[in-house]
Parts: sequence; C-alpha cells; structure tokens
Amino acid sequence: MKISYLHKEDIIFIDYSGFITIENGVSNMDIIEKEIRRLSLNKDKIKLLFDTRNTIWENIETHNTLSAISRKKFDQQNFEFKIYTAILNKEFDGSSFEQEHWFCNKKDAIAWLVEKSWS
Repeated sequence: MKISYLHKEDIIFIDYSGFITIENGVSNMDIIEKEIRRLSLNKDKIKLLFDTRNTIWENIETHNTLSAISRKKFDQQNFEFKIYTAILNKEFDGSSFEQEHWFCNKKDAIAWLVEKSWS
C-alpha cells in the first residue's frame, strides 16, 4: 500500500496494490486513519481515491471481513469532517452510499471527488 497526496485536486490517493490478509489489512486501516486525521486539520471534508485495481485478497472471507471492519472504523460518526471516497476497481461503476462511489476509470473518479469540493 502506498499513500500519496494529489495537491491540485486536494485528494488523498491510496494505492492498495498487493496481497491483502486480515493482518496487513487491519494494519493498513490504522495507517490510513492516521493519515486522514493528519491531513484533515482545519478541513470540513476529506476526499479519498482508493485504488483496488491491483489488489489480491487472500480469499473472499478476508475481503468481506475487512470491508465490515472498514465500514465501522471509517463510519462518518467517528470523524468531525465528511469523508468522500471514490473506489477504483476493474468491474463496477456505481454508487453504494451518498459519500462513496465505485469507478473503473481514474479520470471519472477524480472528477467526482473534485465535484464534492463544492458540496
């Protein structure tokens, strides 16, 4: 996993490439949370671009377990700011929640997040 910051768009980019187990997935969430909190100072919203196009899950149970943990850990009620998340993947475009959208195209994902700057 690599985290970088797209300054022009004010977006935190998380490249989630690699082999993911429960252990490193939970560790990654802790790292992501610290970075979000660090970059959120004096902001009312954070925009995340989460790239899973090159993620290899240990198995479907690992993916499902980490998804459940993630939904609790990054629940909007745990933060003083809004979090908008665009998730890049290989097969699905669509909205899952008001503040989360799935994309196959990085350009479209960035455009959606930039639009959230005005909402």
